[in-house]
Amino acid sequence: MSEIRIARRQLLQSTLALGGLAALGGLAAGCSNEGRGDAGSQAENSAVALPTYIPYAGFTADLPGENGVSDTMLTYPADPQPLTDGPPGDGQDVSAFALTNNPVPPAMDQNAFWQELNERLGFTLSVSLVPSGDYTDRFQTTVAGDRLPDLFTFWPKGIPGLPSLLRERAADLTDLLSGDAIEKYPFLASIPTESWKSSVYGGRIYGIPIARGAQSSVVLYGRYDLLEEQGIDPAAQSWDDLYSMFAELSSTNTWALANVPLQIIRQSFGVPNGWSVDGDTWVSAYEDERQLDVLEAGRKLVADSLVHPDTTSADNQQRQAWTIAGTTRFVEDTFSAWPAFANLSGDQDVDLNVILPPLAEGGGMAPIWRAAPTHNLTGISLKSADRAEALLDVLNYLAAPFGSSEHLFKNYGLEGVHHTLVDGDPVLNDKGKSETQLALRYLAEGPWVTYMPGRPDIAQSLYDVQTEAVPTAIANPSSTLFSETESRKGPQIGSALSDLEVDILQGRKPVSAWTDAVATWKQDGGDAMRDEFAAAAEG
Repeated sequence: MSEIRIARRQLLQSTLALGGLAALGGLAAGCSNEGRGDAGSQAENSAVALPTYIPYAGFTADLPGENGVSDTMLTYPADPQPLTDGPPGDGQDVSAFALTNNPVPPAMDQNAFWQELNERLGFTLSVSLVPSGDYTDRFQTTVAGDRLPDLFTFWPKGIPGLPSLLRERAADLTDLLSGDAIEKYPFLASIPTESWKSSVYGGRIYGIPIARGAQSSVVLYGRYDLLEEQGIDPAAQSWDDLYSMFAELSSTNTWALANVPLQIIRQSFGVPNGWSVDGDTWVSAYEDERQLDVLEAGRKLVADSLVHPDTTSADNQQRQAWTIAGTTRFVEDTFSAWPAFANLSGDQDVDLNVILPPLAEGGGMAPIWRAAPTHNLTGISLKSADRAEALLDVLNYLAAPFGSSEHLFKNYGLEGVHHTLVDGDPVLNDKGKSETQLALRYLAEGPWVTYMPGRPDIAQSLYDVQTEAVPTAIANPSSTLFSETESRKGPQIGSALSDLEVDILQGRKPVSAWTDAVATWKQDGGDAMRDEFAAAAEG
C-alpha cells in the first residue's frame, strides 16, 4: 500500500485551476460566487424557511470538528448496518447528468459496482458524466436542447441567468423540503443550514446542496520527500523565501510548480477573498492595489521557468500526476482531493506536505481563504416534477451517513471485489478505484467526514492542519447574498479579467493593463454588484 502522508507544515493556499493557468476560484468567476434570484430580492430569498437542520444522531467522530473543521474518523466503524428499509424511489428508472473530477468508469455492462448498485436501488440508474472543466458548457447545451434528465448537478455560480433557467427547467422543491418537511428525508436533513442557502433562487428551493465548505478550500500539496532529498526546508517566512525555494527546485525537465499559485500569492499579500466590507462600504478584491504586486510575482514565476510549461493545456488530473511522478514538486488542489493522490500513487512511497502561506513581508502566517459552503447542487428536472418525492427519496438514500452499510457500498463497493478489509478499513483495489467513480458524491452526500482507509496518520494530519488553518480562514462576504447583476453578467465580465491574467502571466500584456481592465469591469457591472450586495447585506 502507498506510503503517502501529509506532514503538518505551513500550508500554501492556491487555486484549483480547472480551466487554465490563472483560474482564481471566486475571483475569476466574477467575484461573487453565489448570485441568485430572478428579478426578485434578497428579502424573498431570506424569507424562505430553509430545511430544519437535524444532525444524524447515530454517528460519533473519533476527532470531532469545530469552527468549520470537518469531523474526522481514524478507522471505519465496525459492523456497518443498513439505515434504510428497502429500495428507494418508485421503482422507475432514474437518469442523471453529473460532473466528475475522475476518469470515466467502465460502462454499466462491464461494471460490477454499477450493476450491484442498480440491484440495490431496485431500478437502473443511468449516469452521464462530464469532466468538471467542460461542465458549464455541456450543461448549458443540454438545457438549450431541453435534454435535462431526472437529476442534474449544477454550480451555484458561473452559469448566466441561472435563476431563470431553474424556474423554467427545474422542479420547485420548496414545499417538499422547507422547514420540518425535510424530516421525510432524514439524511438530507443532516446537511448544514448554511449550505441550503445556496439552493434558494427567486424565493424558492431548487436543489439539494453538496456541503463541502472548508474542504473545498484549495491548498498546495508538495512532495516533501523530494525536498528532503535536496536538503530543502519548506518552511518559509515571506514570499521571497517561497520564491527562492521554487527557484532552487526547478531545473531541466523538472519544475517547482504545476501552475501559477495566484491564490496563495493573493493570500500572502493580503488581498481579500472576493470582497472587503468596512461598515456599509463594499470593495471588490479586484480593486485592491496589491493585485499589481500579486500579478508581478506570478509573472516572474513563469518568466523564470518555475512553472510547468504545459500547464495551460493540462487538466487538474494531469497536474496531480506530474506531482506524484516528481515532474513538479507542488500541485494545487482541495482538502477533499486527497483520495485522488492515493489512487495515482499506487504502491509508490510518496510523502506530501501542506504548507500555510506566510505574510509576504514576513511576520507570521497569512490566513487562508475559506471556500463557499456549497460545492454544487443537484436539481430535479421540471419534466420529472411529478416524481419529485420519489427522486428525493433516491437522493436521501445516496446521502446515507458515514458508518452505514449504504455509505460503505456507495464509496467502497463490494468486499473482495472492489475493496479489501485491512484492520477493518475498506481499502480500494484497482477495480474499485475505477468502477466506483460514478460521481455519486456529487449527486447527494451528507456532511463531509475526513477519513483515509488504512491511513489514520493521514486523517490525523489533515485534521491537525485544518484545525490550525480553518478557524481563521477568511470567507467571501458575498457567498450567501443575491446579486441579479452577478447572476446575469458576472461570468462574462469576470472571464475578461481571467483572460487578462493569463496574458499578463505569459508576458503578453503588462501588469499595468490590470488597472484599466478593472475600471471596465466596474463600469460593465462590478459597481452594480457592489451596490446590490451592500443592499442585500442590510437585509
